[in-house]
Parts: sequence; structure tokens; C-alpha cells
Amino acid sequence: MPLLLRIRTRDGTERLTVDANCTLRQLREKIETEYGVPQEDQTLSLNQGLLLANARAEDFDDLAPARAKDAKLVRQLGIDHGSIVYLSYSVEREPTPTAAASHRSELRGGKMTVEAMIAAQTRIERQETPNCASVSFDAHAANAFQQYVNGTLGFNQMRFGWMYGTVNDAGEVLVDAIYEPEQEGSEDAFIISEGSEEDARADAIASALGMQKVGCVFNITTTKPREFTLSAFEVREMAKRQAAAAAAAAAAAADGAEKKDGKTTFVTAVVMMLEDEDEGPQVSFEPFQVSDQCVRLYADGWFHDEPCEDRGLTRMTKEVIVADGVSKDVTEVDNDRWLVAVPIKDHSGALSTKFPIENRLHPIQTMEDLKDSLSQSGMEYSARLRDFHLLLFLSKHLGTDDLGAFYTLVPIRPRWRGERRSLRTLPGASLRPPLAFNPRPPCFQLHLTPFNSTPPSLCMERPSVDVAKTARRGGTIAEGYKIIIDSLAGLG
Repeated sequence: MPLLLRIRTRDGTERLTVDANCTLRQLREKIETEYGVPQEDQTLSLNQGLLLANARAEDFDDLAPARAKDAKLVRQLGIDHGSIVYLSYSVEREPTPTAAASHRSELRGGKMTVEAMIAAQTRIERQETPNCASVSFDAHAANAFQQYVNGTLGFNQMRFGWMYGTVNDAGEVLVDAIYEPEQEGSEDAFIISEGSEEDARADAIASALGMQKVGCVFNITTTKPREFTLSAFEVREMAKRQAAAAAAAAAAAADGAEKKDGKTTFVTAVVMMLEDEDEGPQVSFEPFQVSDQCVRLYADGWFHDEPCEDRGLTRMTKEVIVADGVSKDVTEVDNDRWLVAVPIKDHSGALSTKFPIENRLHPIQTMEDLKDSLSQSGMEYSARLRDFHLLLFLSKHLGTDDLGAFYTLVPIRPRWRGERRSLRTLPGASLRPPLAFNPRPPCFQLHLTPFNSTPPSLCMERPSVDVAKTARRGGTIAEGYKIIIDSLAGLG
């Protein structure tokens, strides 16, 4: 980790960042480069007496150039992160501006109280209440996601999904579908493909079904022990998505929509494996938001690109104030300070989640799956189409506009269940694997489908539009599309 040093001179105090393995010679070279003070004119010391008016440079030799000292690390000489190093020189120079210098114009000719000076600094505050009242998950959608990360990936790899649903007037978020975009995952991170044609189709289908993007979901792996709730990468991803949602809400407000005061109900669900004292390992859905302050600081560029050695801390680009008994200036913040817990519920929605889910390692969506879904007996034809993933699959061949005839046949009418702190058991679908629990079940090799790849089974031509025209002569538009879809599935 780099060392932040305070270099105090007769012109003031300036900050200098050096490498953790910096030697005394390299420190002098850095001062010459950054401050323009030649090495031969530098007198360095850890003794503040160096800056007294009657001080003689030769009396301060603790950091004086010497063959025995020059190659030593500054840490070996008593210089560590946050240390004050005193520097004396004779050249004329313009000191680099400091945080205090930015306020000098305000102080000249006026007064600033201690309270005002403290208020001018950024203090990290915990947020107790989320911006959404609660989040409720469709039991089947949640179970389909956890079964894949548990049964197939074995919690060895991170997986991401977009959550679609609705938000009512009370600020309660209802999640009815989870779309898993093209992505690459590792044990510590994931990279998703954004802005693709499939993303646009997913958004369009959700919108036509009366849903919007209400949050995201990802799992954390069990490959490494962790003594923190979420890592810096995970908090950063949450802040990034929440900031984008807040910006979209602000843009909508500018266009005349209801103003939300810069806040958003966008919520993140974290799927994790927890140890239950009575029942053993359990899969749990834990919903969070990051604080409004976290979103604001991320959007303003306060989050450092270089991570901390401790993944449970977030590195900042500027010093902030935290209170741990006493207030102190830090550049690393405990990730738990950003997190706001969200109450969780579950419900049974109108959508099915039986069709294979897109962009997964296994199983891959095929026309045979479409045929099986449409061949279900004892169900109305529209009911067989009530599956977000099936509609998304069809959109690859029909286009989102062609599916409009069926959108109204898929109402979103959730049935609420009880509120809980975390979702560990889902009615009608177990969160555990079908067999006895195995913390490391056999799984497929952890390499996801590459971006922009299409399985051969999907490379089929769209049926002729003449089929639809012929059908429309004697029936409704929906009946015409039914013939097209049946033809795709081999049922025509």
C-alpha cells in the first residue's frame, strides 16, 4: 500500500505519496521531482526543531545522505503512513496547494467557527433507513437463480442478474423476473456485457409486461473465508448501479415525471451461503442498498480505482472523517458503513420460470425446449407463454414488436407472503440442492459462454411473414403469431 507522507516546511504542510518500498534516496528524488527542491539543497529530519529560526542544518543528520542510509527503506528509518517529515531548503518556490489553502480566501477578512470548518469536511455517516420500504421476490425466479449458483457453479464463481418488477406507491419493490446477461465471472468479480441487442430486448419485453428494472442480484463465493459482509468490488458495483438508477430518475424528473429528490428504490440482492446452527449451511437472499452518501461520493469520483489490501475496505481518493470512538481522518472506509439493510418478503407472481434461462453454461436454450413448453397440456396457449425467458428467446426470432399480441396475456398479479429479514426458504421450491447438501458439489468447468456467441441450435431462419398474413385473413393477429411460433417450435 502506498504511503501518504506530510512534508512540513516553513512554507506550510504538503502531502507526498510514495511507494511502500521507497528508500531514503528515492524519497529525496521524489521531493526534487514533485517540489522542485534540488537534492543537494534538501535537509530532511523527523525532528521539528529543523524549522526553527536558529536551527543549523548540520545538527539534524537523522535523515542526512549517507551510504548506509540511502538504500534503507523509509519505514526502517521510522517513516510510515501518515508520518510528518520536516524539510528545510533555501530555494524560492511556490508551495503546492493544500486543503487548508483552499479555504484561505474565505478566512481572510472574515471568521469561520470550528463547527463550520468541520462541516466543510466530509464525514462518513451511516444511513439507517433504505429508500425502499421492502423488496419481495417471486419464489420461482429467486429459486432458479440460487439453484444455478449453488448446484451448477457450486458457489465457486460470481454470477450477476438484472431484476425486473414493479414499485408501488408505498415504495415496496416486487421482483418478478431475473434476466442474466452475457457475462464472465471469477471467484472475486464479474464482468457483464452491457448495451447489447439482447439487453434492449429484455428491457422492451419487461416494459411491455408492465415491469421495469428495479435492481440487480449477484452471489458471493465460498472459495475464500471472509470476515466482512461485502468486498470493495461488490460495494462499488452496487454504488455504480444505484448511481445510474438515480441519474435515470433525475432525468425522468427533468422530463416532467415525479421528482424523487435524487434518491432511488433500486435494490441489490446478495445471494450467500450462511451457516445455520440448527440446520447447517443455508442459501440466503440478503437485500441491501448503499447509502445515498455512498452513491454521491461514487458519482463524484471519490472511490479510488486501486483496491485496498483488505477487501473489506474501500479506498478513497480524498481523506474523509469516520468516528470510531474518536473522529479521525482516513482514506480507507469499512464497507459496512455504506450498507443499508432492506426488509425482504416473497410472493408468487404470474410468470413461470420453467424455460431454460439465457446465457447459462447449462442447459442451453433450444427449439426443443420451446416445443416442450408449447406442448404442455391442460393449459391455455397464453399461459404457456407466461415465461420471461421464453419470450426473450422468441424475441430473437420474431422481434420484440411481433410479441406485442401476447404481452397483455401475462398479467403481473403477485400474491404476498410474510415479511422476513432474509429469504432462506421459498414456498414450493427448496433453496437446497435436490440431493443431500454438499458444500462443494460436482460442477461444470467454470468458463461461461463467450460474449456474442450463439449456439448452433439458435441459428434458424424466421418463418415467412406470409404465414402470418395467411392466418390473419381468417383470424386474429394473435392467432397468426401462434402459427408462426408453432412453426418455429416444429408444431405447425
